[in-house]
Amino acid sequence: MKRTGFKQKKTTPMKRTPLRSKTPLRASTKPKVKIKPKKGKKPKVKTQAQLKKDLDAIFSKYIRAKYLKECFTCNKVDVTLQCGHFISRQYLMTRWDENNCRPQCVGCNIFGNGKVLDFEERLKNELGEDFVETMKHSRHYSLKVGRPWYREQIEIYKKLYKEYE
Repeated sequence: MKRTGFKQKKTTPMKRTPLRSKTPLRASTKPKVKIKPKKGKKPKVKTQAQLKKDLDAIFSKYIRAKYLKECFTCNKVDVTLQCGHFISRQYLMTRWDENNCRPQCVGCNIFGNGKVLDFEERLKNELGEDFVETMKHSRHYSLKVGRPWYREQIEIYKKLYKEYE
């Protein structure tokens, strides 16, 4: 081994601290009491995102109850159905449009990415080609909504869902 001009420093072993008990010592043995909320407090107001999620849930239930209990694109019966959208949910203008949504099985909706071509063909047979084309163009319109609109739509679809139960 090649020698250098630097001397190696001598190291000393580290000092060890004594082991400590794993259970912490308590100053008192009083049980902790949970503080109850005051009666005059207002309930928490739901955010717009929470309202959107609630509207999606009730709208999905309504669509699955309204139509036949079969997949719209592959006609499978007795499968778990979801609310499938022809035009993606990212477009708010058509997200809650009943003409845009039909029940789909998990295979078609998730794994088949909605089977858009089959969906479009069946929609054109059901609603007409002109209607489907205008719906495609309407997705580009902007829709700005607030909390009151979401609450109103949730109530509407709750009533409609109860009719089909």
